[in-house]
Amino acid sequence: MISDNRPFLSVVIPVYNSELYLNDCLASIVSQSFTDFELILVDDDSTDKSGSICEEWKRKYPDKIQVIHQKNTGVYIAKRNGIKSSRGLYIYVMDNDDLIVSNDAFRNIQRYILEGNFDLVIFNATDNIDNNHKLCNIPFKNQEIFENDKLKVLYDEFLKTKNLHHIWMMVFHRNLFDWDYEYKEDFRMLRDGPALILPIISNAQKVLYLKDIFYYWRVQNQHSASKHYDVVNFYNSIKILHKRIVDYSQHWKYKTNNTDKLVRENYVTDICIAAIKVRNISPSSISKKDFLQILANDEMFVNNFSVSSLELYRKLIAYALYKKHLWLVNFISFLVGFIKGR
Repeated sequence: MISDNRPFLSVVIPVYNSELYLNDCLASIVSQSFTDFELILVDDDSTDKSGSICEEWKRKYPDKIQVIHQKNTGVYIAKRNGIKSSRGLYIYVMDNDDLIVSNDAFRNIQRYILEGNFDLVIFNATDNIDNNHKLCNIPFKNQEIFENDKLKVLYDEFLKTKNLHHIWMMVFHRNLFDWDYEYKEDFRMLRDGPALILPIISNAQKVLYLKDIFYYWRVQNQHSASKHYDVVNFYNSIKILHKRIVDYSQHWKYKTNNTDKLVRENYVTDICIAAIKVRNISPSSISKKDFLQILANDEMFVNNFSVSSLELYRKLIAYALYKKHLWLVNFISFLVGFIKGR
């Protein structure tokens, strides 16, 4: 199909301590009716049997599966390393504890791509296979196409909600990836989804949205790399991410009247998330009070302060931080943790 013998699709899966779910995950890939793909497993120095499971699958499918064993660097670098090792014309990245729920998912996506010449396809996911509850309430029509001036709608949705922050809902052309970017910080990037997606949606020329549910996001695996993070690293990550969002958004050819405001509020939203997560902070790293003080005095937060599009509870957190009512932020964090049971 492709002159240089590339596979049509590269499936990249970062793997870390997922021995309970990894076999099911990989089975959902190799059972696809579509066969023109390669599967790249990046073992991020797992301490359970995940690395061995990867090798077992490679022995079963030596022509399909590549396994990379690396020192533990975190999910963001693992995903980037997997993508950099890929050969496919299109790329798909998923988590190691989740499933592709349709055996024809990749075949259908390829058909849409070839018929419409799309460089990015976005689909939906579920967190409940029994009732197919849609995980993300994306306000687009089925098979809606975004190109030229309409791309601004896609940018605004990326900025104002978390619906488009999941890379496992996207199949993208390899030309959209930021191959030259090198992450050099001495902490782990913990906003890996939007950090990887930002250049993809910024470079996309023709995008298709499908309401089809092709992905099962498993919430039960509390040992997955994507389920645990240090809130201080999260804060460091959103500062790096926001600087990149500002840079990319300045080059977007198409914008709505709200785009620049949404860029500012995107950072305010992430600061609110960091404030909520203060309940999980390690006392050995920094006290809750000192961390909240850092958030309240954050220059980008103060300069970008805008809350008109934020949910009510985040408006409250943002105002409390802005006015330096740190006791109120701490109380809200405790309350959210109590309600969610963690």
